[in-house]
Amino acid sequence: MIVYYRVSTQRQGRSGLGLEAQRAAITRFAETEGMAIAGEFIEIETGKGSDALATRPQLAAALAQAKKLKCPVIVAKLDRLSRDVAFIAGLMAQRVPFIVAELGADCDPFMLHIYAALAEKERRMISQRTKDALRAAKARGVTLGNAKQAATNRTEADAFAESLREVVAPVINLSSRRIAAFLNAQGVKPLRGKAWQSVTVLRLVERLKEARP
Repeated sequence: MIVYYRVSTQRQGRSGLGLEAQRAAITRFAETEGMAIAGEFIEIETGKGSDALATRPQLAAALAQAKKLKCPVIVAKLDRLSRDVAFIAGLMAQRVPFIVAELGADCDPFMLHIYAALAEKERRMISQRTKDALRAAKARGVTLGNAKQAATNRTEADAFAESLREVVAPVINLSSRRIAAFLNAQGVKPLRGKAWQSVTVLRLVERLKEARP
């Protein structure tokens, strides 16, 4: 099988966080299913738009390689391909089978379309909720986009992450879930909130890696 990884930003690409999570998921899938990886393609590009294939040369290369080897293309999650139904439909027309690791090896093209439709709807709902929240905040007189406060928050978060470098160093290569469990067991509190979650661990590790000499 041919593996396709995608991260949305250069920052994610440099830190490797999104990439590491995808690689771990696909490695587990391959081991469980007894499948061999014949090639890997990595893209740093947005997944938006039904014509996104034109701006994603690595995906095009992955498709070409899969056709040549007559094997499927695998991604960790469906949104690594796209949340756009039209785009997913276009990929199905390429006549290259796709496997989504989180959905399992038996998920057929029809179900991929269903999941893509749900993901697209979720994306639209999130976007609308965000717009509504910003509109309501503005109506209440809230000043949006406080650059000074944002800079202060970043500085505070960077300093906090650095203070935990020695604590996190022994477990930094574990999954975010296991790191969260470790920190909670040690009684280490996050900068905000009562307990560590995977998302807060990912942000912490990203800051530590970016600040690494």
